[in-house]
Amino acid sequence: MRADVVQLEQVVINLVVNARDAMPDGGSITIRTSNVSRAEAEAMQFDGMVPADYVLIEVQDTGTGMSQEVLSKIFEPFFTTKELGKGTGLGLSTVYGIIKQTEGYIYPVSTVGVGTTFKIFLPRYVPSEIETTAKATAAAAPVRDLTGQERILLVEDEESVRAFSARALRATGYEVFEADGGEEALEVLEDIEYKIDLMISDVVMPEMDGPTLLKHVRKSMPRLKVIFVSGYAEESVRRDIEDDQSVEFLPKPYSLDQINSKVKEVLQKQDEGDSQ
Repeated sequence: MRADVVQLEQVVINLVVNARDAMPDGGSITIRTSNVSRAEAEAMQFDGMVPADYVLIEVQDTGTGMSQEVLSKIFEPFFTTKELGKGTGLGLSTVYGIIKQTEGYIYPVSTVGVGTTFKIFLPRYVPSEIETTAKATAAAAPVRDLTGQERILLVEDEESVRAFSARALRATGYEVFEADGGEEALEVLEDIEYKIDLMISDVVMPEMDGPTLLKHVRKSMPRLKVIFVSGYAEESVRRDIEDDQSVEFLPKPYSLDQINSKVKEVLQKQDEGDSQ
C-alpha cells in the first residue's frame, strides 16, 4: 500500500482510543493486517468498494458494539456517542477523510453487546521504476531541519489527534504542554506562568472554542503566535477571529511533516520579527 505513515498511525490510534472507550469494564483490542485479492474483495460485497487488490487493516474490540442507526452516522462530522464535553466527534470523520484521501475504504462491522471491527482497505501498491528512482534521489537530498526547543501549548479535544500531534512535536525536540479544551488550556497557562512560545489550538471544541480561547489568551499574551487547526476552510475560520493577522492556519488532516514544517515556519517568522 502507499500511504503517509504518520496519518495511518493517526487512524490506528483514533480507532484504538475509541475501542478502549467502548470497553468500560475491560476487554481486548486486536489489530490484524492481511492481503486481499481482487477476487476476495469482490466476494466481500462491501457497498461502494471497487474490486481490486488491497491491504486490509482490522481493528477489533470486544466492547459494547453499535446499533445500525449509530453505524450509519459515525463518520458524520460532530456526531458522537460520548458524553457532552467529552469530544466533538471529529475523530472518526478525520479517519474517514484520511482513508478516502488514500483512495481506500473503511467499513465498521458491529454487533451490540459483542463488539466492533473497523475494516480498512487500502489499494495494494507496486512502485514503478521511475518512482523507485525518484524515491532514492529524494532520500539523498539534504534533510530540512525541523527541530526546535521552544515551548508549545497544544489544545485539542480529540485525544487521538492530540496524542499524534504531541508525539510528532516532541520527537523533534519541542517541549509540549497539552490541554483537552479551552478551560484546561487557561489553567495550564497559569500553571506555567504563561511561558510558551506558540499555541496550537483546534477551532471547534466543546465548552470553549478556539477563537474564544484566543481572546482570553490575548489579555496576557498579546504577541503570542497561534496556529489554528481545523477541518473547515481557512476563510470560514478567519471570519470568527478578530486578530487574524497574528494567526496561522493548518488544515486537518495533516501529517507529521506538515505540522512540524508549519511550526518551524511560524517560529522562524517570530524570530525574524523579534530581531528587527
